[in-house]
Amino acid sequence: MNLTRPPLHSSFLLKPTLHSHHRLNRTVVAVSNGENNVTTNSEATPPPDTSSTTTTKQQKRKLKVKSRRRRRDDEEDRVLAMAASGTGRKEEVKKKGWEEMTLAEKAVELYLGEKGALFWLNKFAYASIFIIIGGWILFRFVGPSLGLYQLESPLLAPSDLFNEK
Repeated sequence: MNLTRPPLHSSFLLKPTLHSHHRLNRTVVAVSNGENNVTTNSEATPPPDTSSTTTTKQQKRKLKVKSRRRRRDDEEDRVLAMAASGTGRKEEVKKKGWEEMTLAEKAVELYLGEKGALFWLNKFAYASIFIIIGGWILFRFVGPSLGLYQLESPLLAPSDLFNEK
């Protein structure tokens, strides 16, 4: 049983090495027929021209970027056209007139509608929070400071807040 790897096709492998002069010197390893021959730049034959594969890779990359941009631009144009024409996936629901509604639809509209009872109750609850807080501030701080009335106990000092008696 032969466990050796089959030889590579006479290809050149470039391995960068640093020397004491800190110049990058390439060592070329030529592999052919299973034998490794190591040569330096001066003795080596130049590696095969990879500029054609590089340019094709660059061209493919540019083509991908261009097609992505074109697809994105087409999508944006389509969305803008839909917005301009007023058509879209959402279809506007026509509201029925008050006279056209049944009694049940009128009851639901009065309770849950755009300006129904729940809308106004929510608005009142939200406003009442500010009314109660503002009233408390006026009662607790503004009234006594104007001398309109005297509270039973003055404000507690911060150190008295944490002391238990």
